[in-house]
Amino acid sequence: MITDNIEAARKFLKKPWVPPLIYAALALSVLGVLLRPGFIFTLDMVDMVFSSHAKFTGQIWGLQGLWDWISAAAPFNFLIHYLSVIVPAWLLQKLVLFTILTMAGWGAHRLVSSEGIAAYYAGILYMINPFTYVRFLSGQWQILWAYAFFPFAIAAFMALLKQGGRSNIIKVVLLSTLVGLVHIAGFFLLFLTFFIIFVVKIIIERKQPRLIGENIKNVFITAGVFLLVNLYWLIPVLTSNNTVVNQLTQADMLDFAPKALSRFGVVFDVASMYGFWRDGYVYAQQILPFWWVLFILILFMTMYGFVSKLMDPKQRWLALSFGIVGTISFILAVGASNELTRPLFTFLWNYLPFFTGFRDSQKFVALLCLSYAYLGVLGINEFANNITQNLGSLRAIALSAIIVLVLLLPLTYSFVMFDFHGQLGVTNYPSGWSEINNYLNQDKSDYNVLFLPWHQYMDINWIPNQQKILRNPAEWFFDKPVISGDNIEMPGIYTESTNPISKYVEFLLNNGNDVNNMGELLAPLNVKYVILVNEADYQTYDFLKNQKDLSVELTEPGITLFINQYPTARTYATDSVVHIQTLDDYLKLSQTQDVLEHVYEIGNGQDTGSTSELEKITTTESNPVTYQVEGASRRYIVFTVPQDVSTYNWEYNGQQPVMSNLGFMPVFESSPNGGKIIYTSFYRIYLPCYIISGLTFIGIIVLWIKKPRLKNSS
Repeated sequence: MITDNIEAARKFLKKPWVPPLIYAALALSVLGVLLRPGFIFTLDMVDMVFSSHAKFTGQIWGLQGLWDWISAAAPFNFLIHYLSVIVPAWLLQKLVLFTILTMAGWGAHRLVSSEGIAAYYAGILYMINPFTYVRFLSGQWQILWAYAFFPFAIAAFMALLKQGGRSNIIKVVLLSTLVGLVHIAGFFLLFLTFFIIFVVKIIIERKQPRLIGENIKNVFITAGVFLLVNLYWLIPVLTSNNTVVNQLTQADMLDFAPKALSRFGVVFDVASMYGFWRDGYVYAQQILPFWWVLFILILFMTMYGFVSKLMDPKQRWLALSFGIVGTISFILAVGASNELTRPLFTFLWNYLPFFTGFRDSQKFVALLCLSYAYLGVLGINEFANNITQNLGSLRAIALSAIIVLVLLLPLTYSFVMFDFHGQLGVTNYPSGWSEINNYLNQDKSDYNVLFLPWHQYMDINWIPNQQKILRNPAEWFFDKPVISGDNIEMPGIYTESTNPISKYVEFLLNNGNDVNNMGELLAPLNVKYVILVNEADYQTYDFLKNQKDLSVELTEPGITLFINQYPTARTYATDSVVHIQTLDDYLKLSQTQDVLEHVYEIGNGQDTGSTSELEKITTTESNPVTYQVEGASRRYIVFTVPQDVSTYNWEYNGQQPVMSNLGFMPVFESSPNGGKIIYTSFYRIYLPCYIISGLTFIGIIVLWIKKPRLKNSS
């Protein structure tokens, strides 16, 4: 009777619709109380606090400057933007997190579904482990998105190598694109895995040239189609003037290296899926004294599966592939934290393009988790079969008991993931923030907003988390273009930003106590309003109250809105050019000159022109990359751009800037008839790539749906 019930349960669990339901239920239990209305705020999760005014225009129009590499996320953010019009923003956030957790478990399960009930071990371990736990706590949902879809893309690639076929090529292209949709680091991890699996397959089949040739052909076709589908972000990244990834130095590599949490050291911690660079989180290993025993069991099952399948002709290539993936990912994950692995990691850091995107080398643990999940299932089944082969009628019961115990292993190993040990809460933005945003929206003029305190990361007291530090959320919350801190402020690294607008703002703030015309000095940035929230070191900004051209416009609990009394404009005209050597010279001149009556060019040269009253130029935004400008009577026009918009590649009536105001704002020769200011990169680079990617995407979808015609038998 017991045996019959066990067999019925096994058959039920093997039904194709059961696993996704189980992982969905597990995802809901992990999220728990966090599912109630309100947002989850974590270190980096503010960029998924979706709302009806979610900002995606910079990515769609190619205006993100140093952040060109995030343009891969444009389709995702475009979709979320319009969904947030009809679906509550907090619900969208929870749906994304729920999807990530569910797909991670289900994907790993499907990857090894041929292994029977033991496949649930792969799904649970891949879904619930120290890596996913800490990445969730730190808000790094983008890398978890890639992580969740790894197994699906890898399964499609394995099917391509085994079977070939148009359908599998299309699946690999689409699923690979999905992996890197919100974080292109996912592409590197995925293609590293593809490369290893492909090379091992070629070596194993080296005596079958026809199969090798077929696989090479299919892989090259897949790569070509993938490049065409992803051209919309590949070309912008490769042609970018600069990216934030290129600004990273070896100081970043060391600061973000894995950290040891246990007495066993960083190498053991990384192997056990720990080692995140940031302190302050509560882990299972700090609560369970025998946590390392559980990991040894996980490692034992992995090694058992690897060794046992090396002799299996059918599974040798996969066991070897995932064994190599796990080994390489472990070495790269340890990275700069160990003397043995540091030389290799440093070499890759210096010479492999875009490898600096892995300053946080613990990201490679994602592939280690996948190897543990895949090989562990093989080990469980082999171990269980060897142990129970002589038990006769009790075999089914013993097998089921072993599998149940093994399934409890990952749940126990990372039990703190359920409700995240009370470290996270759910809340909404303070009402004062909404009031200020509504007030700003009533002003229909074109302007920028400066948000203070000037920090990229700072403690936010109103979030109900144990860890209060949060990435500055102003950029995502307020509808108007916001200039906010992008200074990382890590030990030894104040900032990695090369944004000239940020440098200018930092210069002004450093001199805030020595000036009384801050409004005038902010006017060249078209800053009409300044927001100060009572967080972090806000008291150091008391100098704002002492400015002759700034006044308090609105005060709400914990937040104050200042208005700039000095005139501001998106575009203005002048005849005067003044040469300065440094911004200190500019600061002195601002005490006797109206700064919008001049162009301040940094460097040597002869001052030209004469001063006159400010001439504002009526400027109408046709779209984010095209502005219609009325004619000007003065010789030069100055065009201001917000912080996260590239200051390069703007043209006026087809002419490039003749100089730059303060070193970064484009200045053009004016025209009495007016004309258009255009961000040329969009029309020359982004739009053609969008068209090619879009047509390719539509084409492969049509091919996927269209069934091949059957040949006549006659």
